[in-house]
Order: sequence, then C-alpha cells, then structure tokens
Amino acid sequence: SVSSRVRDRWVRRQQELKNGAGKITFFAEEFGEYKFCLELHPSAGDKWEMTTGKLNLEVERQYQDEERETIEDTTDNIINVMQKVLRKIKHVKMEQKYYKERETQFRAMSYLTSNRVIWYGLLTAVTVVSTGCFMVQNMKSFFIKKKLV
Repeated sequence: SVSSRVRDRWVRRQQELKNGAGKITFFAEEFGEYKFCLELHPSAGDKWEMTTGKLNLEVERQYQDEERETIEDTTDNIINVMQKVLRKIKHVKMEQKYYKERETQFRAMSYLTSNRVIWYGLLTAVTVVSTGCFMVQNMKSFFIKKKLV
C-alpha cells in the first residue's frame, strides 16, 4: 500500500491509499512551502516486490469566494481612492489657474495705478511750481505799480 504525508509549518496530515490505487487530494489553506512524502509499505507479509507504477501530479490553484470578494473589494477601493485623488488634482489645477489669472489682473491694475500716481504727482508739481511763479510775477508787478520797490 502507499501512504502520503503532507507537511507544512503547522500541521502534519496523512492520507492512505487502499490497494495502492486511488487519489490523494490536498487543499493548501495558507501560502508557503509544503513537502509531500510518498511511502511504500509492503502488503501482507514482509516481502518487497519490484513493481512499477505511475505518479501523476495535478497542481491547481483555486480561489475561494471570500478571497475573490476581498480582491474585488480591494480593487474597488483602490479605484475609488484614485478617482478621488484625480478629482482633487483637477480641482487644485483649476484653483492654480484661477489664482494665476487673478494675480495677472492685479499686477496689471497695480502697474496702471502706479503710472497714474506718478503722472498725478508730476502734474501736481508742475501746477504748484507754475502757480508759485505766477504769484511771484504778479507780486513783482504789483509792487512795481505801487512803487513799493
């Protein structure tokens, strides 16, 4: 008869085949390394006979429903987070564009205002100087007419 042992880090499992034929199945519940050991045992009597046999291994990976749901939930969460981040990035870009346009307008307004202040100051200075010259000229002519000078 043939018996099999499957060993992982925590559990040791054993299955035995009847009459040397059958199927041994094993479901790995955890990720990791597993060791399979097949042992031949002599049948009734202690004689070992030379025989040939076939060993077919079929390795399949099956997802459990919970694992699949967890994967789907995780991908949905990642997609939602990415969509939120993309919306925030778009909003920040729109704000930056708005503030840039606003700053450009304020700079233009500031430049225009400072030019107007300079021209107004120049006009005021010319007015004060011309008024002063006009008054000095008028006072001089007044004093000459009155013969005070």
